[in-house]
Amino acid sequence: MIRKFFTIIAVTAILTSCGNAGKKEATSKNTIAGDAAKVEFASLIENPENFINKKISVEGKVVHVCMQSGKKLFITGENPDIRLYVQAGEEMPKFPTELLGSEIVVEGTLTKIAGVPGGEGMDMAEGGKKQVSSDTCETEAALAKQSTLADLMMIYNKHTIK
Repeated sequence: MIRKFFTIIAVTAILTSCGNAGKKEATSKNTIAGDAAKVEFASLIENPENFINKKISVEGKVVHVCMQSGKKLFITGENPDIRLYVQAGEEMPKFPTELLGSEIVVEGTLTKIAGVPGGEGMDMAEGGKKQVSSDTCETEAALAKQSTLADLMMIYNKHTIK
């Protein structure tokens, strides 16, 4: 009888410890991976300062892929008048032009910038309003005129097409 009791306790201990090890492993994988926080485009518009210098992923529609450098694109959420500027780093490949019009999820770090992407088309007018010169593309001009996200840029890590 004592032998059966110890056998049941041993089996229970083994099963319990196996179940706990699996749970710890799943938690550590999530911590190590450091996945980006998923952010709704609307939340980004409402409180952009909450996401500056943080690794996030945002879903949106690609409305512009730079044809010159291929290293920048712009995405929009529900409001097509508010764009997020996404910049690929030096070591990242160019964005494929086939992304234009696609729904994608972009992952990267949101940072503050000093003006419209490229900067060369930006001047300050009287009253501190941004002015766009003629050598700025249409999408950059629209970005300069928007009330939110105009001074933010996402440093791109990866994307997935929806």
